Amino acid sequence: MYYTMLDYYLKLFDSGKREFAFHAENLAEYAVWKKALRERLADISGLDRCIPCEPLHQHVSTETVEGFTAEYHTLQTEPGVVMPYYLLRPEDNAGMVPAGKRPALIVPHGHGGAKRQVLIHQSRFIREALEDGFIVACPDERGSGERREFPEQGDEAAQARSNSHRELSQLGLNFGRTVIGGAVWDLMRLADRLLDEPEASGFLACAGMSGGGQQTLWFSAMDDRVSAAVTSGYFYGVRDALMELPQNCACNYVPHFFETADMGELGALIAPRPFFVESGADDPLSGKRRVANVTEQLDVTRAAYRLFGAEDRVRHSVHDGGHEWRGDGMREFLRQAMGK
Repeated sequence: MYYTMLDYYLKLFDSGKREFAFHAENLAEYAVWKKALRERLADISGLDRCIPCEPLHQHVSTETVEGFTAEYHTLQTEPGVVMPYYLLRPEDNAGMVPAGKRPALIVPHGHGGAKRQVLIHQSRFIREALEDGFIVACPDERGSGERREFPEQGDEAAQARSNSHRELSQLGLNFGRTVIGGAVWDLMRLADRLLDEPEASGFLACAGMSGGGQQTLWFSAMDDRVSAAVTSGYFYGVRDALMELPQNCACNYVPHFFETADMGELGALIAPRPFFVESGADDPLSGKRRVANVTEQLDVTRAAYRLFGAEDRVRHSVHDGGHEWRGDGMREFLRQAMGK
């Protein structure tokens, strides 16, 4: 016999109301709601506890990585906190790359991955972005890649796909910090750097799969500088996906979030900027109801976009697979978002 707690927490979730559930009926109410929810999310995620610092930057080397010419950079995002990232620049390939100012694209990696895995699993998307003139940045998230803590460090195949999010969550809990709060802060500092590039056009997109989709969703919800957002394999109701599947990565969990909002509200914070959601029809991480658990949250998000007369800026692509990145329609989406 086991006397477990999951049913208790599910009943607790069902008996309560999300403090910032979206109910705005006009743009004035939306603005008040957006400001208040962002302040609450910055508080509970620990984003507002991150410490500003001198953004010490170094271009360490230029390497060939998975067939890409990649500049290896490091950036200090908090005192003593260093984020390595790859920076890929478009090449003038028979005139395919347009001249002039460059848009920027951040591609965060997924759970258990790192910046190199992005160049493998999303290579077609990245090559197309480079052809379209994007400067592309692929960073390591805190606790992943070259930012792993002991004992997850090492180059063995089993170790290389692991992360230290459990350790960082346990440490951060005692300081009011979370993994996703730190990740969003780092992406904000990377955005500072990219938008300060001499050739930067000011257009900044972010696109990620799984944990990269989580980073994209939170970053775009918290920072209006993100011009267009793409999340794959990470947009669904938390009850089915994060409560009934509590074995998910520790980075998914933020104190009081289940009492505050759901993913539909995070999407609503992105309005009216272009927002693309990709789902697998058989993705087990969406929960037992699969795509139905996604569309319920998208209905909340679309209600916010409707206030702006911009519901057509929310795109939902469903493929026939599981928890995987397909990328169908994303190139056209980003081109349209840039007005091309």
